[in-house]
This record gives sequence, structure tokens and C-alpha cells, in this order.
Amino acid sequence: MNPVRSVERALKMLFLISQSDTPLRLTEIANSTDLDKSTVHRLLLTLEAFQLVQRNPNSKRYGPGPGIWRISNAGSGDLKSISRPHMELLRRTTKETVTLVCPRGLERIVVDFLEAPHELSVVPMRGTIQPVYAGASGKVFMAHFSEKKRRRIVQLTNLKPVNPMVTVDIKPYLASLDDVVEKGYAYTVGDVTVGAFALAAPIFDGEGILKASIVVRGPEVRVSDNYIKKLAPMVVLAANEISRELGHQTALDTHT
Repeated sequence: MNPVRSVERALKMLFLISQSDTPLRLTEIANSTDLDKSTVHRLLLTLEAFQLVQRNPNSKRYGPGPGIWRISNAGSGDLKSISRPHMELLRRTTKETVTLVCPRGLERIVVDFLEAPHELSVVPMRGTIQPVYAGASGKVFMAHFSEKKRRRIVQLTNLKPVNPMVTVDIKPYLASLDDVVEKGYAYTVGDVTVGAFALAAPIFDGEGILKASIVVRGPEVRVSDNYIKKLAPMVVLAANEISRELGHQTALDTHT
């Protein structure tokens, strides 16, 4: 049975847009798919109607829409089901909120979380979206992205801070990423939420592709150097175990 041509073309465009590191102009999409602009525009309107792509009214560029996140979240069942027992263990041992965060283009999204048992806790909403570079999970992602991808993200976002009280100095930020790779985790305070800390470690699949980060979050008032030294190996170990169950054979060693 031959594929429906219009569906085939729309899917080709959707794959192109969703896999691009940066939003694309209509002309770029047309050139990459060998389709004329009128056909591309018509198909984009259909994809927009289903929120699979979205057009930035200022830049006129097309990027993935919220519908993509819903589809990808539905397809992340293995990641979530494998991660959940390790998240539960991490919550029991740390008594802090534990989240699972995935990179999506220029953004990162919370795909699962377990709330801390404390009355004073930091709890994100499932589906919360932040810039891909922000916070501890953002540093983990940026640390493991290619140099080319990092440069593009900096160029497009200028690493604009989520918390207006925080100043992001690009050079020291990028320099700190080597330390994240060396330690196996990233730790931040107040980058996204005022008065909150986050500690994150990377999760890889069987092909060595960065899939997500596991993050422990809590109020800054409970943080101390000794607490972080105790917490970090637990988070890295959980990330390593999830990575191994996803087929990754060279997960980062636990650091103390």
C-alpha cells in the first residue's frame, strides 16, 4: 500500500522541525524538504491547527508546538516506568521532591515528579516548561550537548535568566560545564525558583544519547555543604541505574 502523499509530506516536515536545534523559516523548511513554499505553508497551517508546530510571530520561524510534547510524553513510558522506582527510592532516602526532566529543543519539560513529604517543599507542576539551559537540569543538558548546539542556544537565547534576580555571565557559565561533566551532576540555588536548590544528574539511553535528568529539589534553608556532599552521590547513582536499565553501558561513576 502506497503512503498518502500529503501525510508523508507533513510528517517529513514535522520530523525536520522537531529534530532541529533551532526554529526554522518557511524557506528553510521548503528547501530541506524539496517542496514549494505554497505546499509547505498549507501543511504548516494544518500542523499548527493541531498544535504540532507553532510559529513565532516576531521571528516568523517555526518550532515544535505543545502537541509534540504530549505525543513525546506518551512515548516516554519506558523512561518513566524505569525511572519511577529509582525516583521513589531517592525520595525516601532524601525526603525531597524528585523530578524527571527531558530536553525538548530550546526548552526542558518536567515529565514526572514525586513530592517531598515535608510541609516545606518545592514542587513543580507536571508539564512545567523552562529554558533548556536553566537550573541544575539545564546545566546537565548543556554540559552534554555538542559545542555547536551550545553555541546555537547561546546565540538564540543569550542565556536569559528565568529568575530576574539572577545574573547569568555567559563565559563563567560555559566554563562551569566542564566541572558538571567531571562531577557527574550540577547544583544550583535560586536559578529558577527563589529560595530553592536543585541537584541534577544525566540519564543516557543504550545509544549514549542524553535522554533526561533526575533532579532533587528543596528549599534553600535545608542546604549546607555537607548536605550536598551527602545528596550528590545518591542522585548520580539513581541516574546511573536508570541509564543502565535503558541499556547504557558506560554510565558515569558515582562521585563523592
